[in-house]
This record gives sequence, C-alpha cells and structure tokens, in this order.
Amino acid sequence: MAKSGLIGLGGAIAIALGMAQPAAAQGLDPQVGQPLMQMMQAANMQCQQGNQQGCMLVPQLQQAAQELMQAQMACQQGNPQACQMYQMGAQQVMMAYQQAFGGGMMGGGGGMAPNAGGYSPQQQAWDHQQRMQQQQFQFQQQQQQYQQQQRQNDWNHQRFMDTLRR
Repeated sequence: MAKSGLIGLGGAIAIALGMAQPAAAQGLDPQVGQPLMQMMQAANMQCQQGNQQGCMLVPQLQQAAQELMQAQMACQQGNPQACQMYQMGAQQVMMAYQQAFGGGMMGGGGGMAPNAGGYSPQQQAWDHQQRMQQQQFQFQQQQQQYQQQQRQNDWNHQRFMDTLRR
C-alpha cells in the first residue's frame, strides 16, 4: 500500500472535488468515506467544467479510497501497521476536506460551510479516536483468542505426541 496516493491529496484538494461513489469508498467508515466522497464529487464537477486539476484529482481520490479501504480491512483483521496507515490516511482526508470545503477554496467564496451538517472538526477527531480505540480493542481481543487457540493447539499436540510415545 503506497503512500503516494495519499501524499498528493493535501495540496491538490484545495481545488475542490466529486463523482459517483467508487465501491471502495462505500465500505469505508462513514466519517472518512463521506468527506472523501464529497471531495470526489466536487473534483468530478470541476473536471466536467474543464478544470484539468479536478480531472487529475479524481483518480488520486479513487486510489486513496481503495488504499484506505484495504488498510481498514487489514486493521480490522489485526494488522497494527495497517491501523497506523489507516489512521494517518483518515487524518489526511479530514485535513484535505477541511482545506477544500472549510478553507474557502471552492470558487473563491467557499463552496460549503466549514462545519456542514453541524459536525465540527473536534467532533470528527473525537469520533475518529473512538473508532481507533474500538479497532485496537478488537485487535487485542483477537490476539487473546489467537493465543488461547495456540495454547490449546500446543496442549493437543503434546497429548498426541505422548500417545505416540506409549
């Protein structure tokens, strides 16, 4: 999972983005997927209006959505590096979203209110932190289950070996 799809996101998104939902963004945590989708829709509109930067941004956002989805799935399966990559990517999406929609960069006058829907950046950060803690908790539970299964397997193996020695 390359960082390149997310790295160019921050500066390029100041343009403002959009398009039909790619399958990857649909499965993302809504607090990350929805801002990403809004950015894609805005980029697509910009592209349709002849803005080349918007056209170049659409595939970057699609790639970012795919990478985030892969990281989210791997994190849910207990991969701590994937959790870290997902968290960094989600933060980049949130910063890019705030830059594009909250920073007055859309059409010179600010295309959307910074807190569209009344969902503040502080609330987004809090909710994100809560989700990350939940994923970490799930990971720890899975680790404990795995270790318990390993102990059971070791015990069964030892019993089998003892049976063979008789």
